[in-house]
Amino acid sequence: MVHVYEDSNQVPEDIKGWNWGAFGLTLYWSIGNKVYLGLLILLSMVPYAGFVFAIVWKIVIAAKGNEWAWKAGKYKSVEEYKKVQESWKMPGIVAFILGILSIFIVFLFLIFFMAIFFSIINSYNSNIGNTGIYDSTDTYKF
Repeated sequence: MVHVYEDSNQVPEDIKGWNWGAFGLTLYWSIGNKVYLGLLILLSMVPYAGFVFAIVWKIVIAAKGNEWAWKAGKYKSVEEYKKVQESWKMPGIVAFILGILSIFIVFLFLIFFMAIFFSIINSYNSNIGNTGIYDSTDTYKF
């Protein structure tokens, strides 16, 4: 049975829960679903605090996004709503996984370049004593 909801403020229990589209593609999902509160993700560009805000906001919008999207949209049934949100699910999961992978790759490159840098510094420091200019037995007299 398809139940038509005339009052969009009445949120059906069936749609409450986690929304992967909102989590992985917060900015695009917010615009596409007319949940303009989601545009607060743009505050993640604020230096230092932005990263923490982005993580917290993504969790909030993923948890509450279904309710907000239902209220903002003009859906005739829960099935129609679920069909629309299902189209956001896989791209949201893929975006999340790609984000984690990119952070991991950047971290690996950082470790790699730090290892090279410290190797060069160590090599430079160990070669200073082998130049033949100074002997460890030399003493300085004043």
